[in-house]
Amino acid sequence: MNNKVKLGIFVVIGLLAIFVSIIAVGSFSFGKKYKVYVLFNNTSGLLKKAKVKIAGVDIGVLKGIDLHGSKARLCLSIDEDIVLYENAEASIVSMGIIGTKYIEIYPGDPSLPRVKNGDTISKSETGSLEETLGKISDKINTALDSIGRDGKNGDMIDNLSASIRDLKSVMNNIANQNAKIASAIGNIDKFAYNINEFAANLADITVQNKQDIRDAVAGMKEMVNKMDALIAKVYNGDGPIGTLINDEDMSRELKETVTTAKETLASAKITVESLQETIGKASKLRLSWNYLGRYNLKDEKMRNDLGISIMPSDDKFYYVGITNVAEAGEVKDQDEKDSINKLEALLGFRFDKFEVYGGVLRGKAGGGVGFSFFDPIYAPYKRLQVNFNAYNFGRDKRGPEMDLGLRLGFTKWLYAGVMVEDVLYKTAVTPYLKIEINDSDLAALLGIISVAAIASR
Repeated sequence: MNNKVKLGIFVVIGLLAIFVSIIAVGSFSFGKKYKVYVLFNNTSGLLKKAKVKIAGVDIGVLKGIDLHGSKARLCLSIDEDIVLYENAEASIVSMGIIGTKYIEIYPGDPSLPRVKNGDTISKSETGSLEETLGKISDKINTALDSIGRDGKNGDMIDNLSASIRDLKSVMNNIANQNAKIASAIGNIDKFAYNINEFAANLADITVQNKQDIRDAVAGMKEMVNKMDALIAKVYNGDGPIGTLINDEDMSRELKETVTTAKETLASAKITVESLQETIGKASKLRLSWNYLGRYNLKDEKMRNDLGISIMPSDDKFYYVGITNVAEAGEVKDQDEKDSINKLEALLGFRFDKFEVYGGVLRGKAGGGVGFSFFDPIYAPYKRLQVNFNAYNFGRDKRGPEMDLGLRLGFTKWLYAGVMVEDVLYKTAVTPYLKIEINDSDLAALLGIISVAAIASR
């Protein structure tokens, strides 16, 4: 094994050690925090770095405990995106009888002003679990001591007398409810009598208006006869409606017109649905310009990559660019000439914190994977990300080229990192800066072009 291979293995092991260290540090985070304070009478059993939670969800950690007068003052480090309000309260909670203690926070009323960095919030101190168990034990002992005091039952008899009085009160209430039920049954009897009286009145009305009922029936018969005559005229072809129904040519033309109208409406519906789908996709489209400047420590030369990323959705992306951008006349070494101005064209798929992509890498067929430690892989800004690429599988006995890279995000558009190129052969360490600039105007233009193409069909 030559020295170059040993150096490559050492660098890879060092990078992996950094990753493991970052993951192992539980409280490590790039996210912004703010501090609030809370005073407690007793914080026994509460450890430094204890979790701070809302409804069981971690929102921060305990940074420190100091003595403030005669009380313990807790310094809580809260995630910047968590909002607390003026009447927020904190309490110390134990997970089980011998469980770890943590601080539970009630965020308060959103209509009140927000808590600022350095403010002190109220406490809701329920006492330690040991104190609570002691109080329960004292109450049980007191109740047991009250039985048989001085040969008498004492407080037990008084409690029994009070229970009997309560039972009598319940029985009286039941008796009152029985009286109300009897009254309700009487009302039902009155309702039945009223129904019978209404039926008798209806019979009297029918007897008194027999002639009017006969006239109404005769009028209905006359109306039915006229309807029969009208239907007969329509059936015989008399009038415009009859002509329309009985004329086969006109009926066929009407059917064809209706069919054409239905087809037109169906086509319009499909076009509208296509437009809605296209507009929905266009609203999610993101596009960014990418520049990567990397300095090869081995040959002490600067190289530049330019490209554009197109993300139609969170779970899919395209990348097209040129790597090792340079003027051919400025390069004298033949091997370097063969590596400049190479096409990169990739199709990738993203999951929560993991992505996989493939296509053309530095002018050769290849692919790679990426992993984001703290943020979703599709987020516009990722604090810590690692990538591994493999390409040029047809290279002689040396095997494919493999690159391993690590990058840190400082803003939404600026990243810095280091890449170990051709790990198993050349092992060139290349620090780099990457700039990603979102272009919302071009993304909107592509969306408009898509919508126009659908509308013109």
